[in-house]
Amino acid sequence: PRLRAPLGLDLRTPTPITDAALARRLERPQYPRSNAYDPWWIIDNLMGPHPLWLVESLCQVTELQTGSRVLDLGCGKALTSIFLAREFGLRVTAADLWVAAADNQALIEAAGVADRVVAVHAEAHALPFEPESFDPIVSLDAYQYFVPDDRYLLYLSRCLRPGWTHGLALPRRAA
Repeated sequence: PRLRAPLGLDLRTPTPITDAALARRLERPQYPRSNAYDPWWIIDNLMGPHPLWLVESLCQVTELQTGSRVLDLGCGKALTSIFLAREFGLRVTAADLWVAAADNQALIEAAGVADRVVAVHAEAHALPFEPESFDPIVSLDAYQYFVPDDRYLLYLSRCLRPGWTHGLALPRRAA
């Protein structure tokens, strides 16, 4: 067992947990694709709520076409970008301000999807992309950090190809 403090445990007193026990804690029947990923890889790279659950829930209600070019805005440690490339054959630009592009590119290469995912260091209000560069644009538990007002969607929309849209996923607050 590893001495880690995974989801639901007191961080002050880490309790040993087996790989199987962690996998059971992270398994959700509604997210079969996410369940296939190494739970320690997810835990080691978390920056908020479970990112694969968020992206898989968005993909369940979004029509994606293999080979589409996607902007993953506020991608954190690029887990969602890797997921989109692996699971749906998408070409992804993993853009984040808080995580260095070189760090994300190393994760992307280790995941074996460097041919489909590129990491970019970008500030959401000064995006370095040409107009109509992307098919869908996704933002998973990040949009609320850089949206000052409703006008941001107009700014972001310039990066979309005609006929495509944004996909935003935020975790629900507990009742």
